Amino acid sequence: MKISNARPVVKILPLLILTFAALGCEVLETVESTKIPQSEIQQTYIVSANRERTTVTAHFYHGSWGKSVDLDAPSRIEHNGAELPQAAISFPFGTRYEKTMPGLQTAHSFLYTNHDGKTFRNELSFEPLELESGEIIVSRSKEVKIALSRRVGNEEQISVTLKSRAAAPDAGNSNAEPVNDKIGDREDYETSLNDELDATRTAIILKPKNLRKFARGKAVLSLEASRTHALQQSAPAGGSMRWSYTSSRDANVLD
Repeated sequence: MKISNARPVVKILPLLILTFAALGCEVLETVESTKIPQSEIQQTYIVSANRERTTVTAHFYHGSWGKSVDLDAPSRIEHNGAELPQAAISFPFGTRYEKTMPGLQTAHSFLYTNHDGKTFRNELSFEPLELESGEIIVSRSKEVKIALSRRVGNEEQISVTLKSRAAAPDAGNSNAEPVNDKIGDREDYETSLNDELDATRTAIILKPKNLRKFARGKAVLSLEASRTHALQQSAPAGGSMRWSYTSSRDANVLD
């Protein structure tokens, strides 16, 4: 799937924001936790990581897709034994609690205390999924099999992205300008690949049909693995937990 030209999106972004607000999307709004029934507060936890850093985010909503919830004391959210701070910027997804830590952290415990003093503990851990080490050779004409550090779990999702290190001739587009005014002759500079796991789920297969027009030369291949978990403890409103891990390697795109 090719990344589309970003310029039209930039031009209509203000209109999209106004439309979003006009439609009454409550996710843009925030309500104080003291002003709603505690049983109607939904918990959502997200852990995003790579080898260099780990970001933890907590969102609270008034019901499914409702207003975001600002936790007023004594309500609070703790992560691995320390209170999770509120993010300074809330637009456009409402109030959130977030911190970024150096390095990879794979074990996470969330302790939410509501206004009534009731606590909810939820824990998740994950094993990183890495691409094979060293530079990866990507072929535009032959199928390439790339080993993974472990088997992909049945409930895990993966996505693969290839991005050229060369700048596209049109800086606002991931694709080059057409050659001889033929759209079919454009080269891709960034693409999401709909590739498959092998039968053992321990390798991904890059297929040439998705890469025939990709720019030759240096690139970066990224693999994101993720999984969504149900909460272990929650109010009737429920919620979810999700982790994602991204592994990136240098690649060389050849014919």
